[in-house]
Amino acid sequence: MAISDVKEYAHLSAEDVEKIGEELEEIRTSVMESLGDADRRYVQNTIRLQRGLVAGARAVLLFSGYRPAWVVGTGMLAAGKIIENMELGHNVMHGQWDWMNDPVIHSSTWEWDIVGTSEHWKATHNYHHHKYTNIIGMDDDVGYGVVRVTRDQPWHPAFALNIVWNTMLAFAFQWGVGVQHLEIAPGTINASG
Repeated sequence: MAISDVKEYAHLSAEDVEKIGEELEEIRTSVMESLGDADRRYVQNTIRLQRGLVAGARAVLLFSGYRPAWVVGTGMLAAGKIIENMELGHNVMHGQWDWMNDPVIHSSTWEWDIVGTSEHWKATHNYHHHKYTNIIGMDDDVGYGVVRVTRDQPWHPAFALNIVWNTMLAFAFQWGVGVQHLEIAPGTINASG
């Protein structure tokens, strides 16, 4: 699909698109040149923090018969899971750390501990979401087909329950990630065509 096929971008000339590409390449080059030891330390410390939280949580949960231990252990485990999925997994699978050539945190080898596989997530998120960011009918991350998040989405009475759908998505987020590639929600795009 050419950018001229997307009505939101149809007004851009070939020169406009080329200029935007050059500006983005300048930003990318600047960022790549700035990477170094501080970035390496950051990700390694984040991995240590995540692993420490999970290990510590499991130790605390050995005493989960005591309510305070259950609360603290569960909180630590939740924090470790959030760090693993959102700070590590999300960024690793975007290729953010590929420049380090570390097989442990490389986008081609990373697998996270959630219902959805990294390969499916890379297809739905890296490809569909980031290639067609916020384009209704092309980016299924815009409301995941069940939540109305912009007035550009046609209204449906089911959207009156957005607070319910958002709450369900929050509690079952990893399951949503796990089934997103199946494209079973209304209005999702078809990966094969």
